[in-house]
Amino acid sequence: MRLPRDVSWTLAQRMAAEREAFGFYFSSHPIDASRHLLAAHKVKTFADLADVRIAEGERVGSTMAGLVEEARWRTSAKGRRYMMATLSDSSGQFIATAFDDEATAALEEASKAGLCGLLSVELDRRAGDEAPRVTIKRFQPLSDLAKRTRLQMTVRVSAGSIAERVAREISGERGSNGLVRIIVPLASGGEAMIVAGRDYALDAELAARVERISGEGSVDLSIQEPPRLALVG
Repeated sequence: MRLPRDVSWTLAQRMAAEREAFGFYFSSHPIDASRHLLAAHKVKTFADLADVRIAEGERVGSTMAGLVEEARWRTSAKGRRYMMATLSDSSGQFIATAFDDEATAALEEASKAGLCGLLSVELDRRAGDEAPRVTIKRFQPLSDLAKRTRLQMTVRVSAGSIAERVAREISGERGSNGLVRIIVPLASGGEAMIVAGRDYALDAELAARVERISGEGSVDLSIQEPPRLALVG
């Protein structure tokens, strides 16, 4: 079997192919593509929950992120309808429940499209359980979160010619509020920082494309820090 040498898959295509071939995500999980968004929300993985101290009868709030793989309606012994969802993150698969109308509606839509989201959850633990039970109070699609978040990308290159290639690569990605800086070494020593623009649509896919161009350089995608206000006396 001959494979074309010039084929370049996107992150989403590669992960979808891995899931189809292996039955699981091999190189990374879809959540990993949004780690620049999740870093500011102190997100815990399902594996992290084992270390959360929860007294019996206590409920503890936390923030997670997950890919909604399945969501089904259930009826409790008392006749109350609730939703049971199967989700996964980079640490594995887990089950969560949801009772609130807003959360169940969002999970149902996310399961149809296979969306990743930021989860506001409530944790409780029964005696003998190794992991706490997860109840989802709110689900925010990461795609919506990305649109509301101001991102920045800092690209460090080893030569001015590579900076020009980076500029060409990102030239078609304008139309949002992302800030791009390119750091270039100077022949006389030191570095120069070039602000390429403040109106780029930034995401992990674009960062991966730029990283392939930067070679020995580096690409950092993160959330823009809010401006610091100074007190005037």
